[in-house]
Amino acid sequence: MDWLAYVFAVPAIAYIFWKCLVMYLPWLPGNIQFIRSLISLVQIREKYEKESLRLYDRLRQQAERIPNHKLILQEDETWSYKQMLLWSNKCGRALHSLGIQSGDKVGLLMMNEPAFLALWSGCSALGGITAFLNTDLRMKSLLYCIDIAEIKILIVGNDLDLLEAIDHIKVDLLERNIKLFVYGKQTNTCLSFSELVDQQTSNNIPRDWGSDANFAEPVCYIYTSGTTDLPRAVNVGYNKCWSGGSFFTAFDKDLQSDDIVYSSLPLYHGVSSLIGFCGVLNAGITLAIRKQFSSHHFWSDCRKYNATVALYIGETLRSVCNHPVQPGDRNHRIRAIVGNGLRPDVWRTFLDRYGKHIKVLELYGATEGNAFFLNYDNNFGCVGTLSPLMKKFGNVAIVKYDPVKGDLVRDKHGHAIHAGTNEPGLLVGKIGKKYKMSSYKGEKQLTEMKILYNVFKEGDSYFNTGDLLKCDENYHVHFWDRVGDTFRWKGENVSTNEVSDIVVQGPGINEANVYGVEIPGCEGRAGMAAVVLKGGELETKALYDYVCENLPSYARPIFIRVTAYLELTGTLKQRKVKLRNEGFDLSIINDKIFFLDNHKKRYIPLTDRIRQGLQPGLF
Repeated sequence: MDWLAYVFAVPAIAYIFWKCLVMYLPWLPGNIQFIRSLISLVQIREKYEKESLRLYDRLRQQAERIPNHKLILQEDETWSYKQMLLWSNKCGRALHSLGIQSGDKVGLLMMNEPAFLALWSGCSALGGITAFLNTDLRMKSLLYCIDIAEIKILIVGNDLDLLEAIDHIKVDLLERNIKLFVYGKQTNTCLSFSELVDQQTSNNIPRDWGSDANFAEPVCYIYTSGTTDLPRAVNVGYNKCWSGGSFFTAFDKDLQSDDIVYSSLPLYHGVSSLIGFCGVLNAGITLAIRKQFSSHHFWSDCRKYNATVALYIGETLRSVCNHPVQPGDRNHRIRAIVGNGLRPDVWRTFLDRYGKHIKVLELYGATEGNAFFLNYDNNFGCVGTLSPLMKKFGNVAIVKYDPVKGDLVRDKHGHAIHAGTNEPGLLVGKIGKKYKMSSYKGEKQLTEMKILYNVFKEGDSYFNTGDLLKCDENYHVHFWDRVGDTFRWKGENVSTNEVSDIVVQGPGINEANVYGVEIPGCEGRAGMAAVVLKGGELETKALYDYVCENLPSYARPIFIRVTAYLELTGTLKQRKVKLRNEGFDLSIINDKIFFLDNHKKRYIPLTDRIRQGLQPGLF
């Protein structure tokens, strides 16, 4: 009977040991599950690499497996997997008839529409590279993005604004011998690509029309947001494409075959194209898209399409939450939201209003980067965990950073120093065979500028994310600020994001964008907040009392700029550079500006007399 005792004793001891382990290491179960999911993602990606699987190939596989399953929904129209394949075949054949072959570049300047996805898939069958042009760009910025992509053919959506944008640079484009098409009826500037598509057969595209999928070569160019400089084109290879494409199958524990993902985010953004379309395509589920983001239609669309997952970026959910409360706010099927840039105040408001059951899969990552976090365990306000286990098996580190010098803080040996608990530091990602970063198209120095060398030892290299994050005592990682946005005042580092999170909850404030401005004669930068009011006038006394109660003296905005709206980038991030450059110069600013007066204990209107009298002693 001794063997029987062992049979029962060993599992019991293991169970007790596991329970004790979890008691002291509560993060362990979630970390193990996350690592298993990461391994699953890597296995999928490696399998596709061995098969040289292109975007078009995966669409063919799914069209054969689930031909009648809905792939794309928009307005009142539906496209099944088979219908999208047939459309992609015709688009690929149309591009082939124009001479597009492996390595050639096709530019897409289109709103969210199924044609965008059919063109991308069809182009991939030829080994072509699709450049996802930001539909908000105009004139020089747009021309710059077209030039760096070396586009041979430009296809424009049938929208008046986009056609006008092309008309303004038509001469420049023709000088570059770029063929211009519109996906619609022919115009004075553009030939009709849709008519050319209609002339093609819908037979599958022969494999020899395009090269095998080289995972080191780009399948598309996705541009950086250009918040501080002109946009850069990121070489997005299949390695990155299928990493995003494996998101739902690897990380969504509740994934069902009837899931419907809703996205009103622009398809030129990685969340919408790589996680949205590629993720949906790979998982065999459905993507509902809206032509353009609309906070007003967000929930009505989710209900219309019976969406179960919604994508977000930047300030989109803040806009959604700004709408008046409705009795049916919780009448929806959304079980999870996926995206990045969700600030804690909006996070809290969103869950309180629309349902605490909603899982927030907040992620951190850059299109070109190799540093990735995911709020896998659904912890409030964080982007993921950096436990001892994750440090052991991962490639990321948070290191001490000097925002004044704009460089790493190094020890006497010249090596980086790990940031302490709750200490903001620069996030870096070790570059290696398994952790590659995507290069920028163009001069090699553009990519080199994002690489740090000899970080922890001689010869190593790390991707510089340009972001400051911090890890708390529970190993939860929180986004703190962009490197260029953090400023120093009264000998302290100030996070624009943290101050914005406080100011936006102040009396009468609807939106806030915080940045640092220079005051002649003063060291560092003083805080300034551009705000949009809920209505009426700025509550100068109430706001003064509020910031004094909720912010340390060095973090309180010295200036408040009341504006009608806050400008966003094409990827819905707040623009700071223009605001920072304008500062509090009354000669170029028409908005009302207020000054924090500690003597009167309120914000007072800034006048030329006050501005000219600003000196270090006042602060």
